[in-house]
Amino acid sequence: MQVIVIGCGKVGSSLARQLVEAGNDVVIIESDRNLLTNADDIDCIKINGIPIDKDVLKSAGIETADAVCAVTSDDNMNIMTSQVAREIFKVQNVVARIFNPGSRELFEEFGLETICSTSLTVDAILRTLSGEEEEEIHMLGGEDMVLTTVAAEPSETGMAVEEYSGVHGKHVLGLVRNGRRILAMPGVRIEKGDRVILAALL
Repeated sequence: MQVIVIGCGKVGSSLARQLVEAGNDVVIIESDRNLLTNADDIDCIKINGIPIDKDVLKSAGIETADAVCAVTSDDNMNIMTSQVAREIFKVQNVVARIFNPGSRELFEEFGLETICSTSLTVDAILRTLSGEEEEEIHMLGGEDMVLTTVAAEPSETGMAVEEYSGVHGKHVLGLVRNGRRILAMPGVRIEKGDRVILAALL
């Protein structure tokens, strides 16, 4: 896959490194020359330029790119770059990082996929405080859905999964029992040692 990463801070450089390690062709665009040093050890093309400049994007290969990831520290830059990628160069797979959760609605009005680091951090802290462990994040109807697991309390042994959902206010997707996943069908009851798989929208 040919991926353009916009921004070479800690997130951009880490993303580019993992994409390269997974066998993708990566180009990084960064307006701050000093930040490009974060990618010195990454086997990819690095371009110092303004990411909303169409000529810069063309030099990065946007006309044949499979995906664009806008992960600078500037929400406005990310949304402008994402719009240019989607509307002008018709890149279908565009993901933008945002800091302000209030900006998410604006991004979604333009049909852009977003990752809000602020919301993810807050949600991760809340899950940790409640004893949940993050498993996976999926897209469901344009929304981010996170699957987490939490150890069932001894007092919850014998409780039906639908009752557990009512008590905790979260949808039970299934159980992990002896290393196996069990779908949460009506009437399934929690046994000692079970871990409960919860589903929630971010």
